[in-house]
Amino acid sequence: MSVNVDEKERGGKGERECKKCRLGRTQMLHMYEGSATIHGVPKIMSPQLYSFRRYLWTIMLIAMTIGLIIFLYRSFTRYYKYPIITNTRLEFNNEMQFPAVTICNANQFRQHKIPSDDWKIKDLIFEMSEMSVLSEYFKEHFAMNSPKYSFIPEPEAHLGKNLYKFALDAAHKLEDMFIVCLWGGVVVNCSKYFETVITDMGVCYTFNSNSSSPMTSYGSGSMSGLRVIVDIEQPEYYFSQISLAGIQVLLHEPGSAAMLTSNGFVARPGSSTAVAIRKERIDGLSKPYKAFGSEYCMTTHEPGFKTPLHRYKDYIYTRQTCAMNCLTDDYVKHCNCCSLFDKGEEEYCSLDTLRDCYIPYKAVANISDILKKCTCPSRCVKEKYTASMSVADFASTFTKDYMVNNGILKNRSGSYISDNVIDLRIYYETLTVTVTEQRAEITIETILGDLGGQMGLFIGASVLSVVELVEFVTLLLIGWHNERQEKLKTKQTPMEHINKISSDSYL
Repeated sequence: MSVNVDEKERGGKGERECKKCRLGRTQMLHMYEGSATIHGVPKIMSPQLYSFRRYLWTIMLIAMTIGLIIFLYRSFTRYYKYPIITNTRLEFNNEMQFPAVTICNANQFRQHKIPSDDWKIKDLIFEMSEMSVLSEYFKEHFAMNSPKYSFIPEPEAHLGKNLYKFALDAAHKLEDMFIVCLWGGVVVNCSKYFETVITDMGVCYTFNSNSSSPMTSYGSGSMSGLRVIVDIEQPEYYFSQISLAGIQVLLHEPGSAAMLTSNGFVARPGSSTAVAIRKERIDGLSKPYKAFGSEYCMTTHEPGFKTPLHRYKDYIYTRQTCAMNCLTDDYVKHCNCCSLFDKGEEEYCSLDTLRDCYIPYKAVANISDILKKCTCPSRCVKEKYTASMSVADFASTFTKDYMVNNGILKNRSGSYISDNVIDLRIYYETLTVTVTEQRAEITIETILGDLGGQMGLFIGASVLSVVELVEFVTLLLIGWHNERQEKLKTKQTPMEHINKISSDSYL
């Protein structure tokens, strides 16, 4: 009997508590109705002025909410496409880092250094030259004068390492090529300002190659730049990679590898060439933004960045060096050795391997197919130099005679100067950098601004309105949970209750 009485008392108590729960939810609904800042909610819950008013405002509120969701979806979809806008501005400076200047003689091998009786080396140089691909006539004519050497054993001079030493020794020397060097209007020692480098055009010489301590220009105009007078030594010319006479010049970032085969400009002998340069910088956005069309850029400007190019690990990463790294890997893989002017740690190809494998394969290799296998992104931050050139004769007849007679151009006649000597001047036209800067078109701040504007337009709400709604829903869920727990307690059987009491008594 006591159990039944307890059950009745407990059941009545549960009903009273559930009634309080229901009353609490009703009160919360009325409170939210009176304080809701979302437009339309009071119109749905308040006493109605006409019969279908609640339905009308419900439909309108739902429609506006759907419209808000659609607009927000479009905004976020556009945001995750990461659109970019580009701004161009001018950056004025009192001083500017001077570019690296790489100068290559168009001729790679001095004639007197080529063994007169070694037809294999002569034939190899011809095969590496532009002349071999310009006309079959020249190739056949040259081959007619060459003896048959198919079964001649390969001498020591034809081994890869010795061919490399020969190429270095046969190149035009800095002390012979550079007559006078001036920096900032002051005569300087050329050998202290130029460094010998190996490029895709052979042995060249670079001014301002050190990126850690680059040369700085403190003004514009020819007196604030670099001037060199160069002797190309045309009597020493032989078959070469390019058949013209003169020097190939490339302006590039200090610390970057010089790629002259497809870049730079040419200065002809007997001329005075003035090169006025302007500096441009591109500041691109890194991933997830696609800075240059359909590709992500590489953040090489961050501290601690190391180039992934094993052949150019001592140079700044550029897209061109990446492409050259890729091509050289393919050539080396095919012939198991590298050419005379390739970067890398592999053994240099012997003369026979160069002639029979490397040169023929490189001539027929599909460069586009090779590069498709490699990933060579552009740098996010990169610099480039644009040049405007003006060319005149090296000097007047009077000036040339004066320079010859006073030992400035000693042992060089007027006709020799016209055929061999170049006056090259490189300087900043202005100490202004044209900066092309990318910015995100849509940011989180933009999204929040759109969110606030669209919420206000469609449902007259703000962020606090959303917080208000979340608070209301949370309280409803808590009330529903408490009510459910109370109902579960009221369904507990008498036997379970007795067992629970017995268990409590035992403890």
